[in-house]
Amino acid sequence: MKSTSLRWRFTLGFITLQLCAVVASLALVLYIASSIKTDGAITSIWLSQEVADSVHLGADGKPGLSPTPSLTKMMRESPSLWFVVTLPNGDTLSHGDMPTDMAASADALRTFRSTELHGYVNDPTSVARLERLDTEAGEATIFAGGVSMSQYGVTVMLGNIAIGVPALILAAITLIGVPLVTRWALRSFNDLTARLDKIDFNARGGIVEEKGLPGEVLRVVDGINMALQRLDSGFEKTERFFVNAAHELRTPIAILQVRIDTIPPGAEKSSLQSGIKRLTAIANQLLDIEAYRQKPSRKIQVDLNGAASKVVADLAPFAIADGYEISFDSKADQAFVIGDPEALERAFANLVRNAVQYGGKAGEICVEVEDDGSVLVSDQGSGIPGDKHARIFEPFYRVSPHGAGAGLGLSMVDEIVTRHGGYVELVSSPGAGSTFAVRWREGRVSLTGQKASPS
Repeated sequence: MKSTSLRWRFTLGFITLQLCAVVASLALVLYIASSIKTDGAITSIWLSQEVADSVHLGADGKPGLSPTPSLTKMMRESPSLWFVVTLPNGDTLSHGDMPTDMAASADALRTFRSTELHGYVNDPTSVARLERLDTEAGEATIFAGGVSMSQYGVTVMLGNIAIGVPALILAAITLIGVPLVTRWALRSFNDLTARLDKIDFNARGGIVEEKGLPGEVLRVVDGINMALQRLDSGFEKTERFFVNAAHELRTPIAILQVRIDTIPPGAEKSSLQSGIKRLTAIANQLLDIEAYRQKPSRKIQVDLNGAASKVVADLAPFAIADGYEISFDSKADQAFVIGDPEALERAFANLVRNAVQYGGKAGEICVEVEDDGSVLVSDQGSGIPGDKHARIFEPFYRVSPHGAGAGLGLSMVDEIVTRHGGYVELVSSPGAGSTFAVRWREGRVSLTGQKASPS
């Protein structure tokens, strides 16, 4: 399922609510309009204002009438239009003929500030409006009529304007403002992400700091911290089990080794010795892994040339005894990384031991430091099929189930190199030998003797 941004979820939610409000408002307008007779009429709602805007003072200071374009159009299209403007000084300006019945009550109506006379759509002379409006000549009483508008249509139109304009403004504010407000309100999730990035999930006891986070996010943080604690507990139990098992196995393995040594030479003795050798390797590597994980990691500048050459010197007797030639070469005058020298030496040593074990007991094992600081360990063995490359670094996985290895050496190499900001590449094919390359991500290696970036 494709995930969507919370900002757009909030935005769409607000727009949906607004649409529901608009629909409900329109329904209310239609309900109100349904109670109004469709043949009912009122005076044009623009007529009085147009008349007021048409009152001007001449050069001699006397008021006169200069119809606006809109009023001129109304006068042309509605022959029944009429109006009477009563100025503050008592003078009047008029146009058209006021109906007789309205003229009879005009004086009484002028005592009101605003009066509306409703009539019928098909009888424009039955509608009129009296209002007091400001003009250039002062506040005037404008009594006008003869131009009708459907009361039903006016109600619907004004209702649509009253609903539509705010709805458009709200929609614009929602589309622009809600994403910004949401981003501001959810900035604490960015803080949470940054804090999660700071956690070293390879180390024990890592938790997300709660200081400064809002209450809604704290519930998520509590859940994350509880999950981390459960993971720590599970890892500790698993590691304790393997360590205890390895310690417990060492004594019976030693006893078995002594008893097997008393068996006369033969195929059965060789088979038993091979099994004991593998059990010993498993126990030793389990203890080695646990010792590495329990030991505090050091962060000092490590000379890759020195570390690799030391491993070659230490393991050369074992490689030569098994029928190999072993060599070391460096194309980099200086290559340094920040890390734990013992851990890196352990990783390089495991790669060399792997080459000794699976190199076919012949040929050459080459250890090389390239000009970019990469460390390569190559053998001339039978190689590794391509379909097994993806699993080669899994714990307890062995390319050959009958080999003497424990399947933990390469897993440990991968863990150490990853912690030091690198990764391991494998180039191998059946019959062409194997090359394991420890490569470093950008900024991890210094080739000038200056301090490298820590991992």
